[in-house]
Amino acid sequence: MFYILCAILFVGILRNCILAQDTITFDSKTTTMSSRIDLRIVNTASNCPEGQVYCCSTNSQNYFDTTCGIRKISPSSHPQGQASYGAYPWQAALLTTNNNYIGSGVLITSNHVLTVAHKVTSYINGGLKVRLGEWDGQSTNEPYPYQDYSIKKISIHSEFNSLNLQNDVAVITLNTTVPISNSPNINTACFPTAIPAANTKCWVSGWGKNAFGTNGKYQSIMKEVDVPIVDQSTCENDLRKTRLGQSFILNRNSFICAGGEQGKDACTGDGGSPLVCQNGNGQWQVVGMVTWGIGCATSNVPGVYVNVYNYISWIKQQIN
Repeated sequence: MFYILCAILFVGILRNCILAQDTITFDSKTTTMSSRIDLRIVNTASNCPEGQVYCCSTNSQNYFDTTCGIRKISPSSHPQGQASYGAYPWQAALLTTNNNYIGSGVLITSNHVLTVAHKVTSYINGGLKVRLGEWDGQSTNEPYPYQDYSIKKISIHSEFNSLNLQNDVAVITLNTTVPISNSPNINTACFPTAIPAANTKCWVSGWGKNAFGTNGKYQSIMKEVDVPIVDQSTCENDLRKTRLGQSFILNRNSFICAGGEQGKDACTGDGGSPLVCQNGNGQWQVVGMVTWGIGCATSNVPGVYVNVYNYISWIKQQIN
């Protein structure tokens, strides 16, 4: 399906109505990868024509703000489940040099992107790039352009286990510095200061399917879903009720859990998508990254994320 664009004036801000896409594409390259973000949220009513959604607002809050975890673009009216343009300025898309979508990551400094190891092990010797400031993978009709960056180095945790995904963390060093102060649609996420408490409301964003399995269709426009943090003991017990069985032990150094609510989850394929929580100062901290799960969007079956807090020392060694 192709985009149908229409300009409308709503509450004094120019926005675009865009026809929802069936497959995720980047610069007309259609990905064949399966998705880990499975957002089963029905769009609420909007002022766009039927079947279309708002693109974005051009109202920047603070163009030059480089404080981590700050959204520099004012949120616009958007349907539930669709991320507002600029809402996740730290979100990175990992693409092959041919623009095939591989996964996601999160910008943590002006030169470094954090992601999961299992998405980048095949690209240690090249063939990968990072895209920042992306929102709609098919369209360039956005207030600010995305920016592509070549990669200088990929650092993978020395104890990464590809079988059980323990220590599933990697740092990508970019060849050039990101001009954050000149990019309203790009910013870094903050490091977590602690593992968030159970029931803390956090958010996952990505370009995922609108349903699980073969019935799901990719979304070229970034989606979002809120998920509560699940304490590790509860998570372990819940996962033992799945096909993992009663002998399953959650590695609490490697993983934290979130979700377990019917119809809302992070699912198969889009590894590296950041799980962010807001601190008391209004800044967004990356507390996790999508790594694995059992099924999707099932009640009392939490999703499993990299425990970023426990890897801060290792991450800082790589970026220094």
